[in-house]
Amino acid sequence: MSSSKTDDMKSKGQFGLKYTEDFNIACTINNLEHEAVLQYFIDRVSFYAFNGGDVEAVSLWATHIVLDCKRKAGAKVVPVKDKPIQKISLRYIRLLSDLINNVHLSTIEKMKESISLMREWEAEMPPNAEYPTTFFTDQHNSVLLTFDFNLLCNMNGIVIQQVLQFFIDEISLPSQRAVPLPETSGSSASMSFFEMMLMSRSMKRTKNREQQEIDELYNEQLLQLDETLKHENDEDRRLTAYRELYTKWYNSLRKKLN
Repeated sequence: MSSSKTDDMKSKGQFGLKYTEDFNIACTINNLEHEAVLQYFIDRVSFYAFNGGDVEAVSLWATHIVLDCKRKAGAKVVPVKDKPIQKISLRYIRLLSDLINNVHLSTIEKMKESISLMREWEAEMPPNAEYPTTFFTDQHNSVLLTFDFNLLCNMNGIVIQQVLQFFIDEISLPSQRAVPLPETSGSSASMSFFEMMLMSRSMKRTKNREQQEIDELYNEQLLQLDETLKHENDEDRRLTAYRELYTKWYNSLRKKLN
């Protein structure tokens, strides 16, 4: 890559990401593109939710992931020092708070109005507060960054790459499956978000006949493994067994797709 292209990518928020094996497995088995998953996450991070507003559950989980990343990183809230930016930010935070407390509007109406307020806020920000609009995951692929996402990262003292990598690292079908059913309520915000995302129509992609046949085969094996491990209390053994099966499933799909 040329130095000029590298500088351009950095100016747009490029820091690079490492896709874990578990993330690759989760995307491939569910017939999803990596960038599509990341984009879905970014698009649903909500400053309105961060401020206490009622939003769709998937947006609550997405926003929760950013805060989980902040806690893990030990980051601190970063106060706004630029006076014009501070003035604008405080005004819109008050407007959002007033919207939350408005008893005359329905939850849906408040959500719609919050989107309009966030657009107005973004439009009023001075040039020196310009946020990157693009993040390059590698030399060829990128995701678009929203004002909400940039705002929450900046305010919470974390960078874009940190949040996206944290989200990627938390995605694991084997780990999720290895947790006994009564304990699944303790699953990570990232996995809760991922499972909710799978129910979205916009993320469903048609699988070909070979993919469907492989899925049927391994879904059956997965149920058999569930039965076999029903009384296995050793979490490491459970995790190892599920990881072996998911890896075989993943490799079978990759072989057919390639």
